[in-house]
Amino acid sequence: CSSDLGKVNPVVLSGIRMLRANSRLRHEIGPQGTAFLTRSVAAVNRILPHVEVSSWTEHSSWLKPDAVWTSPQRTELRMTVSIGQEERGGSLTAVVQRKGVPNQQNADRRVLDSREQDICRRIARQLSSVLGFYSGTANGASLRAIEAAFDEQVIAEHIQEHHQLTLALSEVFGALHRLAEQTYENKALTFGCIIDPASENDSDMVFPKDFFISKKYRALSDGYRTAYRLSPSGHLLDFVDLDRFEYRPLTGKHFYPQWAEPLARASRDGKCGIALSRQGDLLVFDEGTLRFTYRNGRWQYWNHAHLVMLLRDRARAQHVPPTHLGRLVGEVYRAALDISFRRTGGLFVVLRNRSNLRKIVRVGDAISDPGRGPADVAFGDAVGSAMIPRSVLVELASLDGAIVLNNSAKLLAFGAVLRPCRTGRLRGSEGSRTKAAIGASYYGLSVKVSSDGDITVYHNGKQFICI
Repeated sequence: CSSDLGKVNPVVLSGIRMLRANSRLRHEIGPQGTAFLTRSVAAVNRILPHVEVSSWTEHSSWLKPDAVWTSPQRTELRMTVSIGQEERGGSLTAVVQRKGVPNQQNADRRVLDSREQDICRRIARQLSSVLGFYSGTANGASLRAIEAAFDEQVIAEHIQEHHQLTLALSEVFGALHRLAEQTYENKALTFGCIIDPASENDSDMVFPKDFFISKKYRALSDGYRTAYRLSPSGHLLDFVDLDRFEYRPLTGKHFYPQWAEPLARASRDGKCGIALSRQGDLLVFDEGTLRFTYRNGRWQYWNHAHLVMLLRDRARAQHVPPTHLGRLVGEVYRAALDISFRRTGGLFVVLRNRSNLRKIVRVGDAISDPGRGPADVAFGDAVGSAMIPRSVLVELASLDGAIVLNNSAKLLAFGAVLRPCRTGRLRGSEGSRTKAAIGASYYGLSVKVSSDGDITVYHNGKQFICI
């Protein structure tokens, strides 16, 4: 997959400062174009938080914008962004890889999938098409408008092509953003639809513009129990009860917030499910799994299998079978998803060694501590005797304090106040949950879910990933 990269400038650029101060390309697109370039290439990390992007290298020759494999193993993509016209322009290149654990032996775990490649390619091509004709002296207002919709346009076009839709998803997403700002009988609106590429309808009424004119149709579907069923061109096919529409159970290979299970089930067999939650989040499902989300102003692609693998490898310990640890981490991850989309917050700690319990949990908060009340003892004996199901973990996480488990899935503490012996270097601006998560991560894996939905994983006192 190698190709001629032209004349390479010896200066390797950082992802923050994209072009050298005296760069010809910087002069050509001006300060506003350079700022747009810097923020737009960051879309790779915004949309794909589980990947790493190398520093960007400037080339004096124009190269075709693309994202191509660097080897048959498909563990790396080389992204190329072109600036200016082919006759006198230039280019930037960077390498994209999945995040991994140091010394990880199995390279197959880091293979990038075709959807990740397509997203990187669309980012490169969309950015290059803008900067191909932009002059540094032009009005920057157009750039700001493009930048505001940049990520959403990439996602919309990707989903449209993946499902072979003629319905303009950017219009659907725009309508749902506006719907998120409205209420019906003083309640935030929710919504759900299923796009079925296998069916068509010749009706003149097209979704959403011909239906969202009336408020009753904006408030009709809740996305939990009912949904509009649409054709690939946006024509209304049906209004369905999600439980009756698709009742086949999902398996352990599917990932979704538990409240969205009916819509996730309905998204199999090539269909695409879209939901608007009461928090204003947009969720996109296919093949029974949450695939894309828009929340807190950011679009994201979810590669759940890789994220679970990263957590499992960070939690790895001697004498614990990987399959057993994988089930535990999978349940913690699913519970974190539920808490994230509930916006309730929580903290999970998976200890490497049970003997470290006393180094992080306040005396009296562990299930095995003496002096606990009869009800606490009875409840601890009941819930700590087997692997904790996802729904139980979510309820326990709603209590103040942390959930602490060993790497054999035994519950050691819930609602626990953490007082780690090691805290590392902390900033005064960090909240108490973050400080507890960082300190506990010296003794195991910490998974913190903030009240705004972010899931942050800490290991050895450092943030490992935020999704």
